[in-house]
Amino acid sequence: MSSGVPTWTNRVGSMGTTFFQKGPVTDYASAKRSDTKRYAAWFHGMLSRGVYIAPSQFEAGFVSLAHTKRDLDRTIAAAKAVLATL
Repeated sequence: MSSGVPTWTNRVGSMGTTFFQKGPVTDYASAKRSDTKRYAAWFHGMLSRGVYIAPSQFEAGFVSLAHTKRDLDRTIAAAKAVLATL
């Protein structure tokens, strides 16, 4: 997805966290440089579209086998819409 909004996502298996910043997030100091206000707007935008994500970029989200292709497609559509507003 190419929105022009600088993000960095770290993930391990099905667990991941997106940070609103350019460049790698490798430790607490680099995570603290992230745009928490932009993340808050991202969280509320996703929530208003029925997609529940971690309320802080210092927490992780998970994808599981309980998520269907329809769930994932809906999440991607919501993400594109929200990122367009950021």
